[in-house]
Amino acid sequence: MDLLALISMCLALVMFAFAASGRELRHFNEISLGLVFLTAALIFQFTAITHTTIGR
Repeated sequence: MDLLALISMCLALVMFAFAASGRELRHFNEISLGLVFLTAALIFQFTAITHTTIGR
């Protein structure tokens, strides 16, 4: 697994954990940040497996 993908997956896990235990107004921000980090991790994994970049 690519290092950037691993870091992004860990950040997504932390954001989802904060959303599960935080206050109500902050849930949506933490969930959206978790989804952004999770999407970034999937893109990093795709580019590491296929050795291509998005847009080429």
